[in-house]
Amino acid sequence: MSTQGQFLPYLLRRLGLPGKASSARLEPLSGSSPSSAQKLTVGDVRYVVRRGTSATGPRDFGREFEVLKLLQGSGLAPAPVLLDAEKRFVVYEYLPGVVWSRNMLIEEDALDTLTDSLVRLHSYSPPGTVLEPVKRVERYLLNAEPIKRSVLTSLCVGAATKLRDRNLALCHHDLWCENIIQGWSTRFIDWEFADGGSPLVDLATLICYHDMNGDEAEKIWRTYVSKAGWQPVRADLDAWCTIVDCLTVAWCMYISLLTPRPDLTNLFYVRAAARLGLDFAIWNEKPAS
Repeated sequence: MSTQGQFLPYLLRRLGLPGKASSARLEPLSGSSPSSAQKLTVGDVRYVVRRGTSATGPRDFGREFEVLKLLQGSGLAPAPVLLDAEKRFVVYEYLPGVVWSRNMLIEEDALDTLTDSLVRLHSYSPPGTVLEPVKRVERYLLNAEPIKRSVLTSLCVGAATKLRDRNLALCHHDLWCENIIQGWSTRFIDWEFADGGSPLVDLATLICYHDMNGDEAEKIWRTYVSKAGWQPVRADLDAWCTIVDCLTVAWCMYISLLTPRPDLTNLFYVRAAARLGLDFAIWNEKPAS
């Protein structure tokens, strides 16, 4: 199943559409690498196919599929279609609409719709597991240089000890504009990191991934809190921003050892490392690849 020519007939059989080969087309999904996400068109029906590159890779499609089933009918996520654990791929509904841009995060109407969807997402109970950020950082850094492992772990532990709120909810944990689709509602895609956690981690991810300034972050905070139905601790958001930056740097180092991604490195790693105050004389500007 290493080539698309072999994969497509197998995929159609798994979907119960073996006679549709003549009307089926599998092509790269805009904004994704061909090896990770593709759009399958069968007649007038469209699907997203997400594929793993190895059994030890970072994608947890089983978790993603279970979360999609949990959220089915919520208007927050695409409908799940198929999980193939053996061949490591998941199929779900293709969502038509506009991919969000950073500018939309600071537009009042758009931010209202986004925070409405986030509050609804966070009304769901955790799926039975909870993100443990320090352990996640340690796992990503298992093969990293000792000084980098020590510094990042210490930063993450220091921020985690400052957290006071213990509210837990279902969280996306990878919330950036490329994973937000605006159609008839504001919906989210790419759920393989979804887990139980503090709702503030999704706000922190939006803020950190998009390098938002203080005023922009405060606007997101105020809009979310006005609808949340509970009163989060403001200082916790700052702590979660530090944790998210630690996770980002650690993940970029980890993923660069598996599949070098200069686009992610330049977009996320450099800015996150700078916000953490890491010394580039010690820390290479880019992870080793």
